[in-house]
Amino acid sequence: MPKLIIKQGGSSRDFPLTKDTISIGRTPENDIELKDSLISRKHTSIVKKGERYVVYDLGSSNGTFVNRDRIEMKPLDNGDVIRVGDSELQYVEDGATRPQPPKAVPGFDRKPTELPGNSSSQQIVQHVDDIAESFSFDITGALSKGLSLRDIRGEAGGEKAAKESKMFFILFQVGKSLSSANTLDDMLLTAVKLIFEVVNAERSVILMKDPQTGEATTRQAYHRSRGVVDGKDIMISRTITSQVMNDRVSIITSDALQDPRFMAGLSIVQYNIRSALCVPLWEGDRVYGVLYLDNLAKSYAFTKDDLELMTAIANLVAIRMKQEETAIKLRREETLRSNLSKYHSPDHVKLLMERGGDVGLEVAEREVTVAFIDVVESTRMAEARNPAEVAALLNEFFEMATTAIFRHEGHVNNFIGDEVMAIFNAPLDMADHAAQAVRACSDFLGELKKHNEAHPERTFKVRCAINTGPVVAGNVGAAAHIKYTVLGDTVNVAARLSKTPQVNSIVVGERTYEKVKGVFKTKDLGEMALKGKEKPQHAYEILL
Repeated sequence: MPKLIIKQGGSSRDFPLTKDTISIGRTPENDIELKDSLISRKHTSIVKKGERYVVYDLGSSNGTFVNRDRIEMKPLDNGDVIRVGDSELQYVEDGATRPQPPKAVPGFDRKPTELPGNSSSQQIVQHVDDIAESFSFDITGALSKGLSLRDIRGEAGGEKAAKESKMFFILFQVGKSLSSANTLDDMLLTAVKLIFEVVNAERSVILMKDPQTGEATTRQAYHRSRGVVDGKDIMISRTITSQVMNDRVSIITSDALQDPRFMAGLSIVQYNIRSALCVPLWEGDRVYGVLYLDNLAKSYAFTKDDLELMTAIANLVAIRMKQEETAIKLRREETLRSNLSKYHSPDHVKLLMERGGDVGLEVAEREVTVAFIDVVESTRMAEARNPAEVAALLNEFFEMATTAIFRHEGHVNNFIGDEVMAIFNAPLDMADHAAQAVRACSDFLGELKKHNEAHPERTFKVRCAINTGPVVAGNVGAAAHIKYTVLGDTVNVAARLSKTPQVNSIVVGERTYEKVKGVFKTKDLGEMALKGKEKPQHAYEILL
């Protein structure tokens, strides 16, 4: 019976070929499970065709090799050595003592495909998920028992344990240093300097990916002997960096001059680049950019261990990037929420934040209802008190007015001296905005009456004026002092109505009256001459 002699990690075992199809890969559902991060989940299959067995590559990242040739398909002869990752599987026919000449296989008369520049010794390509899985050595439990890294190495034993403890130490130092860096550039420079202490790199480039355009630009370039350099001094393969970012894979090319994807770059010849390593700055499914390293004049400068370690370090860098991005976002949201809370009700703030804060605040024409609440005889009040007392009184007034406006979903647009300007139906839509403005002023007057009765020594007299009509609404002002407001004649009329003789009452313009006359009792005040208006304006009083 034909068999495979499987050699992996210094040990070997026999696997009889008792089935017509044998699957080989890294995961347990395969007939032959090979725990190796260079091997894909479904890497290779061996299928019986007539009297022959044929080996197929299943589109693996790092290829299937038979007798050192990379293949897509090849009929097996006695003694053929199949190589996948770091494992070898020798095919031995039943009773054979030496390799036999090739036999014809029906339907398989073509030669195996050769992929120049892609031999296993020249290139390694690994998906970051595969590296993360292979790199997930678990020492947490041992550390929780009070064991040191030396204890762990002693318990586990062997080269693998020593490698893992070394990598853990390096990653711990990198993580500690990254957490203490003040800025993103400081963090990247710290990471690169630590990397140069543990890998045989001459130069490095960090590219950052724009989240909107997807384009990658150089954020930092570093040279072992010259330190930080201009990014234009180090030309790299955009083909490689694009593959790394788009496919979330880590790549080593051990001889860049023989890799067709690198040969297109003039810099490869100009600088005599022999080895290159490129890994994504990744966290979860997101790629923030890439870390590129190369070595001038030395082939095979980077190892598989370097690839795994750089991928893990790139993950730590990306995690710090995500933390900084999140912190900036939270600070921005907190500032935005604080600013919005000054002028909007809590429900409006919540809705605006869910929309992104600035969404819906663009300049546009719309109908709104504008309300002015003005303190009467504030000058006399100021003359009878010191400035601190006046400020305290006005704050009481503003608090009562703001509470009433927010209760009816209005937007406090401005505090102007001794008056409050409020908007209804902007920035959020409100079907009954005129009626809501009247209700807000009515509630305020009710609270004001209670205040005056409780504090006869500091009573207020106010005028409330409301007008409805078209305005231009949106964020207006210089970039550093932008503010949401409304502009137009509707606002001017409301401001003028607030100067009419009626005290502790609500005066409304004609358009507001048309919208609320079926809801509130009103009194016709006739036409009024308003300052700055050529034509008199019809006004009405809301009877409370």
